[in-house]
Amino acid sequence: MPGFYLSDPNKDFTPPESQELLRNIIAKQGVGLTGYELCCVFNGHLPAGTPAECCAYLRPLYQLFRTPQDDYARQLWEDIIWIWLEREREELIALNQHERIIDELRRIVHDTLIPSPWLPECGAAELFTRAHMLMAWMASAWGQHETENILNTLCSSNEAGQIILLILFIETKSSSPYSPVGTSAPSGAFAAFVERFEKHFHESSALYDAFFRLTDLPMPANDASGSTLELKSLQEECSWYL
Repeated sequence: MPGFYLSDPNKDFTPPESQELLRNIIAKQGVGLTGYELCCVFNGHLPAGTPAECCAYLRPLYQLFRTPQDDYARQLWEDIIWIWLEREREELIALNQHERIIDELRRIVHDTLIPSPWLPECGAAELFTRAHMLMAWMASAWGQHETENILNTLCSSNEAGQIILLILFIETKSSSPYSPVGTSAPSGAFAAFVERFEKHFHESSALYDAFFRLTDLPMPANDASGSTLELKSLQEECSWYL
């Protein structure tokens, strides 16, 4: 058996085009995998491999999470946190991988998702992705005890951290039927995060300070991702609540 193999335990890669996709993923042997291909490997309730087989793809998965501008980073982050780590918990523990994976995700939170330079010329789409990945982490069983520490770090961070903080703030006001922390999140996870978030800032001016810093920032030129409009919308929404 090659080092990278996918046995399709759920038998959902049966159409010829799906079998060809799986063969192409295996043939890459973990090198140059796209976000879409990694989504196929770890896909929610129907991963393309057993836990042991999928673990061979952890290194490229972590590389994807360290480039959160990838369109699939957020989706995969939610799949791993809310589904894969829970569904495959016993087998991953038996493989001595469960805690290792959680520890690596924690490192990614602190050395990739939180530190981020503000580059107006690049737009702000990546900051929105970082914010949602951080929120999912703080709402999860693996990261909820770090909520206060993460929020404090964002409060004392650079312009990017301030924007991420305000994105989180607006998301706590969400009335959407779709949970901002991911549709696969357990019931109550988002509400518990909101409670911790609001308690943290109950007697703090940090959100006001972040808002006034945002109003002084140069807006990026209009770009294909629409992030200029997103930032202006963020400013407007913050003005309603602060």
